[in-house]
Amino acid sequence: MIILQLAGGLGNQMFQYALYLQLKSLGREVRIDDVSGFLEDRQRDPALAPFGIGYERPSREELRRLLDDSPLPWDRVRRKLFGRKKKSYFEEGKLFVPQVLTWDEIYLEGYWQSEKYFQAVEAQVREAYDTDSLIAYLKREDFWDSADMAGQDSVGSVRQYLEEIESTCSVSVHVRRGDYLTPENQALFGGICTDAYYIEAIRQMRERYPQCRFYLFCNDREWGRQEQWAEDGLTRIRLPEKTESAGKNRVTDYAEFLLMSRCRHHILANSSFSWWASYLNSNPDKSVLVPDTWLNGTDCRDFYREDMQKVIL
Repeated sequence: MIILQLAGGLGNQMFQYALYLQLKSLGREVRIDDVSGFLEDRQRDPALAPFGIGYERPSREELRRLLDDSPLPWDRVRRKLFGRKKKSYFEEGKLFVPQVLTWDEIYLEGYWQSEKYFQAVEAQVREAYDTDSLIAYLKREDFWDSADMAGQDSVGSVRQYLEEIESTCSVSVHVRRGDYLTPENQALFGGICTDAYYIEAIRQMRERYPQCRFYLFCNDREWGRQEQWAEDGLTRIRLPEKTESAGKNRVTDYAEFLLMSRCRHHILANSSFSWWASYLNSNPDKSVLVPDTWLNGTDCRDFYREDMQKVIL
């Protein structure tokens, strides 16, 4: 048996579930632990349900067998005397580890951020992440036609934005802020998707597609009003704010993911969220511009796809 830990935000969970599909196709008995990875991450929850996705979960006994964390007195004594016999693997780097596809009887903890982990089941992955299911979800949540006014800014509906995006040469521009700006994350994410990167990427897109229109996606609602380049011919996607329980897994996030995936071309942040949105874009002639560094101090060569073009400054 293999148990995969689900953790992180939507994009990371999509990578983990894609590996789950690959392992299932290889005949493995696979379970997804969608509890442990969120015990210390109160900002996130399992996020795949709006796609209509289901999976098998491990029993407490199956988890204890691989993690060797039985609370029974004799097991505690054994661990104290002889150490824990944990059967697990923690992904330390970002390069593809092909051995992962061969292992069994193991608990896997990591993000598995490479299409190499699921290329053999690409069609199945794309079917699982059919964005039409997000449209159905947004309609069930009464969010499809939801729109209101927020101060001086008109807030549009998902339906209105989608009609506009699909009727023009649309380019998504993803800017990731929020948790990327915390001191502990700056060393990893900081100084990559700079103003210079976005200015050059926009210039290249305009050169390729003179009639294109840019749509700005940012998880910081105020930021887009402040950057000069972001006001230069970009439409800022502004949707109503709607939260689920405890403010987690905002319905707005799924709406923005849908809209981003339906743009014809993309300028990515160093984010798995826009990685997946551009991957699911069905335009065979799409241009996907990305920063030439994904994470500081980490070899991320396997994160890049063949349809991506690096912006070299």
